[in-house]
Amino acid sequence: MKYSPLLLATFLLQGQQAQAGPISSLRARAWQVEAIKLLLEAIGVLTESESDKVWEIKEHPQMCEVTMETHHGAACKAYVHCDDGTKEYNANGQDWNACFVGGRQFFNDPRIGDFSITFSDRDGYTQGEGLTTPILQVKHVKDWQPWPVNDLARRYSGDCIGGNGMCDDGPYLCWRNSDMQANPFKRWGCGVPKIGKSGGDVTSVGPINDKGYAPGQCGIHVIQYQKPDPAKDSYALEITHLNDNNEAKIGGTEKVGPSVSLTSKLPWTVEIKTGGVDADPVSFAYGGDAWDSNDSRCSVGAYDNGKREMDCGFTCN
Repeated sequence: MKYSPLLLATFLLQGQQAQAGPISSLRARAWQVEAIKLLLEAIGVLTESESDKVWEIKEHPQMCEVTMETHHGAACKAYVHCDDGTKEYNANGQDWNACFVGGRQFFNDPRIGDFSITFSDRDGYTQGEGLTTPILQVKHVKDWQPWPVNDLARRYSGDCIGGNGMCDDGPYLCWRNSDMQANPFKRWGCGVPKIGKSGGDVTSVGPINDKGYAPGQCGIHVIQYQKPDPAKDSYALEITHLNDNNEAKIGGTEKVGPSVSLTSKLPWTVEIKTGGVDADPVSFAYGGDAWDSNDSRCSVGAYDNGKREMDCGFTCN
């Protein structure tokens, strides 16, 4: 019989927890690491990533932090915290109609899309009394693949908070409050990528429309080449990529003249045009939207070896 990585990981973790008799800390850690590797693999996270705590949005602005909590075995709440603010779910304590063991509550957040939380146990292992063992599922991350939040959080709390000096480079996807067994207030949190983004090697993939691209926020990378002879030559532009909301390439062009009408899978062309001198911004237009490289939606590097590079984002619904 062939077991799924998620099921096999569960067996390994339960086996470690139920192990009778003395067991060396190194053997226990090795057992847990193998189980966690399978858990991370099952939800699309690679343990070789150099990312550390992927819920820290200041370092990972493409991520949001989903926090779930209970108090005295009830009062279920959730928060989604991104770089543009925090949204609270069940603030008044009355809108979570599945706040019981096995109840799956669905939510929608415009940054991460549809997601759900299920508290799958009561008085779960190492979690004290009350609703415990949350399962997080996100529509755009491997099509609702369950995240065993407490197991992922135990890896971080055991490695980094427990003070055993064995904290590795991660990625750490989830956390939980360190005094959970004695505290009636229980909180877990996980880093979840915004729709179409990735972090900690977990990727959110938004839906593709009938034109073949993921609408939302597109990004364009432009190289502007200086004039070889300013007295007679023109600037040149190269569009290395035009990416959709899933960061998939949907257009681009090799080095061309000082203006480009870029065709792609988008319904309209993206118009790009240089100015008259080096200090002038590059202008952009798409549909009824127009901006230039001095706009806050662009990041522009300095000229170096006869060229400068820039990245801009724009709405591409």
